[in-house]
Amino acid sequence: MYNIPLCEPWFEPSYAEKVRGQILSGQIGPGPVTMEFARRLAAFAKAKYCVLTTSGTVALSLAALALGLKPGDEILVPAYGVVSTINALAFLGLKPRLVDIDQTTGCMSPHELEKRITPQTRGVCFVNFSGYTGQNLVQVAQICRARHLPLIEDAACALGHKFWGKSAGTFGTIGIYSFSVPKIITCGQGGALITNSATLFRKLSQLIDQGDLNWRRTNLIHGIGSNFRFNDILAAFGLVQLGAIDKRITRKKAVFAVFKKMLKRKIFQVPGAVPPLHQIVFTPKPHSLVKYLKLSEHPPYANLSDRKFPAADFWTRYAVYLPFGLALETQDAQKIVKALLTSGCKLLDIENL
Repeated sequence: MYNIPLCEPWFEPSYAEKVRGQILSGQIGPGPVTMEFARRLAAFAKAKYCVLTTSGTVALSLAALALGLKPGDEILVPAYGVVSTINALAFLGLKPRLVDIDQTTGCMSPHELEKRITPQTRGVCFVNFSGYTGQNLVQVAQICRARHLPLIEDAACALGHKFWGKSAGTFGTIGIYSFSVPKIITCGQGGALITNSATLFRKLSQLIDQGDLNWRRTNLIHGIGSNFRFNDILAAFGLVQLGAIDKRITRKKAVFAVFKKMLKRKIFQVPGAVPPLHQIVFTPKPHSLVKYLKLSEHPPYANLSDRKFPAADFWTRYAVYLPFGLALETQDAQKIVKALLTSGCKLLDIENL
């Protein structure tokens, strides 16, 4: 039997040589390569500042801390998505409130967001679902500016995507990226925060390194922090992939083109994400549902079901995620689609969502 992994990464031999060279250099902790990766990532996103950290989840927590959010503060999050987003905020003692999604995009609905904002709301977290970077995001950012609410943009899946010439991750007050295994750049684990605020950059820099980046030289800290730093081995791995990001995106595009050609209107096209991170189809009788994505079904968040979320319910019931790793070849995509079409599983027309 020929098994296709759900999410298999893809690397060129030169990547391993870069990592090997970094190890042999003896510079394996946070150092100049980490600083270079942060600088180039900020330049790539056209942001002023970038801070690297240990994961995308940690990056979300750090973003909330840097914004001054405190235990008990209300923050609005989408009702559908990977649990890491809400966990990162609830872990700090924040009070998440769910906002239904736009059924056509999988992302937070601006219309529903406006209805959920209360006098107690202290922030909003928008998730660029599957790489989405489009009109929903622009409208949410406009609402947040009008209401003077900080916006955390969870662009974990959206590195490399743009809308109106603006990079995913730069629409909010702070944006985050992830370098976990499924992402377009992976270091195994890792995350980044980007911002155009010098004040937030200083706060983030303090938070990731014991309260002050210069404390090893001055023996003095100016705030309270911890150790959430990146290192030069991971940075070397990330840098070589960032330099090849166009090639990596082209691989994803080629595979998605096969799904699109063979499934036509049956494959979900994430608006503003070409290629999307995931390959998603909808079926009224799915054999395998990613049910954990509906956040109010998790026991810790069951009390958040103070209202109905029809669009999130639809996605939870009918969305099926096909293999989407960067190692997928076009022939793998053909085999997946053929297996899907011969299974007798009815697929919904995306235009009728």
